[in-house]
Amino acid sequence: MKKSLAYLSLFLSSLLTIVNGINLPISATDDLNTISSIDNNYKSILSMDDSPLKVMILTNLALKYARQNNQKKALKILAKAQQVSLQLTDNYQQIVSLTQVAQTYGEINNRESVNTKCHYAIASLNLAKEKTKQIKDKSLQASLLLNIALEYEKLGEIEIANNIYQQSQIIQTQISQPQPEFPFEQTPTKFQIGLLANVNSFRKTTATFGFDVNYEKQWEISDIFVNGTAFIGYDSDRTFNKFRPTGLINSVYRYHFDKDWSFFTNTLITANQDFFASQNDDDDLSILGNLLLGGGYNLWRGETPNNSVDLQIGLGSIYEYDFFDGEKRRNQLSPALGILLQSRGLKLGNAELNHILAIIPALNDLENYTITSDSNLSIPLSEKWSFTNRLFVRYRNQLIYENNPKVQFFFSTGVKYTF
Repeated sequence: MKKSLAYLSLFLSSLLTIVNGINLPISATDDLNTISSIDNNYKSILSMDDSPLKVMILTNLALKYARQNNQKKALKILAKAQQVSLQLTDNYQQIVSLTQVAQTYGEINNRESVNTKCHYAIASLNLAKEKTKQIKDKSLQASLLLNIALEYEKLGEIEIANNIYQQSQIIQTQISQPQPEFPFEQTPTKFQIGLLANVNSFRKTTATFGFDVNYEKQWEISDIFVNGTAFIGYDSDRTFNKFRPTGLINSVYRYHFDKDWSFFTNTLITANQDFFASQNDDDDLSILGNLLLGGGYNLWRGETPNNSVDLQIGLGSIYEYDFFDGEKRRNQLSPALGILLQSRGLKLGNAELNHILAIIPALNDLENYTITSDSNLSIPLSEKWSFTNRLFVRYRNQLIYENNPKVQFFFSTGVKYTF
């Protein structure tokens, strides 16, 4: 892979040399003729398939316009080059192309009489730096960061350049030192909060407002993951209790004995999720809670314990409360067995998936069991923001009353901010 990238870089560099005319001195008239020739074929250039070569041609054309003091046209072409860079599917090509665009912005900026910071160049470098997080090859990632740091330094952003230098050096140090399989490396706390809303109004008005919270922390021999959602639902058709609270929280704690085996606790609490009660009643209340303790075995692990798939089996209890139609239908605590397949930090392209599949029967009544699937898909929008989708599906074998379906689901979508 590294050799292929090296050959690609050599090939693109050779093409750039050819496009630049091997840097032979040319007259202003020749330069204008070259611009005229390329400008006549500008539409053809734009119709090319998106590739690093297309970015290279566009940045070279922008430099030629800058030499003729046509800054407006040069900046317009560079903006197109940046757009093409972001549309490339390969992360490495994206980073190299964005860095090249930033370098060209800097060169154009240096031609101006007033020495000002090139904000366009910095913006392009910021995008390139963000994309390096998606490079799995740590050696390549460190090299790309080093190159980006050099470009920041050229623009006079010394502090940012030094910080990126340090990141590159840390990665290189980590590569040279083998990572211990156990105990694991402690990681910083990850906290996310998201805002979610939905409003529908025609003959009646319904609305849902809420927030979603994620918390992750990994120590050397233990880790914790908490995901919670809280909503307030509004329905103008209700005669009272127009505002109805809804909640769902799931937490998992693992204490690792070695790299494979762990002790776990799993807690799930839902309230008013409409899984068991009619959605149209004003005063319905449903609560279900699971508490399980047991052992887990690691089936797969990625770069960290948080990138893993675990099979977990435990014992615990189920608490069920159902009140609707003015009548309490159930209020009981039962012993339970839990079989869980927990997947965390699975990479799907740029997206990340957390998923829990749980089968939980009550031990005193095997006809009373639930199957739960809780999926969280997060798609990064920037360094701090992400687009998130959660699908919670529950199958309940035992009916509370005849009109209540066995299968219900809960879906939420919105944006999250990572602290």
